[in-house]
Amino acid sequence: MKHTIQVCIRCNFTKTEEEREGQRGGAQLYERLMKKFEKWPLKDEFAVEQTRCMGACGSACVVAFQAPGKVSWVFGSLNPRFAIPGILEFAEKYRDSPSGMVAYADRPPDLAAGLLARLHPVGSKPSTAAAIAAGAAVSGGDC
Repeated sequence: MKHTIQVCIRCNFTKTEEEREGQRGGAQLYERLMKKFEKWPLKDEFAVEQTRCMGACGSACVVAFQAPGKVSWVFGSLNPRFAIPGILEFAEKYRDSPSGMVAYADRPPDLAAGLLARLHPVGSKPSTAAAIAAGAAVSGGDC
């Protein structure tokens, strides 16, 4: 199964700083990721794609993880200079999980702090959150 990491190349560095040295934060994140990705042992199991907007402009820089039949993740507020090890660490854990779920405690700190969305696969069973909303008594968290 091919997994995908998407990087928004139009993201600003921060909420108030669009570019540094003529380059957007997202473009720098993508370039830094690709340098490490080329030497990464799992590169044949992933595709890295650039996208021009993920609609999370207030949470620059933004990356997403996707695979068929798995939960998709979107993370923001990533620093292009320091986020690459965490991105690759999360990618490995994501690949190893049959459902794509990665527990909060197992996420690299910068990604755990920057979670923007977790989307369940189309057609999957309702989540615990949906069961709670429907009035079911459910213990424990779903994040």
